[in-house]
Amino acid sequence: MEVTEDQKREYQEQGYLLYRNLLSADEIGVLQDALTEINAMDGPQVKRESPEVPPSIVYAPHALSPSFDALSRLPRIIKTVEALLGESAYIYQSRVNLKMPFTSDGWAWHQDFTAWHRGDGMPSPHAIMVAVFLHDCTPSNGPLLVIPGSHSDDLDEILSREEDVPGYKAQRVPLGVIESLAKKASILDLSAPAGSVAFIHPTLMHGSAANLTPWPRSISYFNFNAVSNRPSDNKRPWFMNNPDTAPLQALGDDALTTVSTTA
Repeated sequence: MEVTEDQKREYQEQGYLLYRNLLSADEIGVLQDALTEINAMDGPQVKRESPEVPPSIVYAPHALSPSFDALSRLPRIIKTVEALLGESAYIYQSRVNLKMPFTSDGWAWHQDFTAWHRGDGMPSPHAIMVAVFLHDCTPSNGPLLVIPGSHSDDLDEILSREEDVPGYKAQRVPLGVIESLAKKASILDLSAPAGSVAFIHPTLMHGSAANLTPWPRSISYFNFNAVSNRPSDNKRPWFMNNPDTAPLQALGDDALTTVSTTA
């Protein structure tokens, strides 16, 4: 899959590209089966609010499942990342965010690079967040919300620096900033069918609402970092800051359906 100059320009200007139905129904079926398997696992990578409920986040699914590993190496994914970055990349971090029916909270407005830079010493936002829609994302089930073009605003100095707040919550953005950005560019929901894939700049402002519907909404995220942009710190767990920074090698374009028959 070739990334055109117009698509590169759109990514640079808007801060994201959305490919609808990039994965087939068969490929999504493989991933949904794999998701069921990893949801039943336990360990530090699997985050649950309580033992009896499904996880809300599973970190490093590519290390838990051959199917998610194959997903990250599909040429449609990794070659697009390389084309947008202009160089080879590795998986800095991956996760699945699960919004189960009626039960899941939203995510406040934030930009990812701020946490990567402060937490791991990533030098620059020369990275890409890839969001693979494992279920249909609709306007009502908590889709990803973005503010187009907000990746070009330098927000680092106005974000909260609370040391006792973990993860993305430490990068809370004043509502006045969101209002100002939204007035310039509006807010878009990335509603698209399962199998769609969004390539997102790490400083693009994004968030999501709760899922109040009877239908699940799960997204698999791969945060690809350029090999020239390795973080300087390694204090966080390996599944938050991957120490394996070797360039990711693409598999065949049928890798997802092949791994399901050989695993």
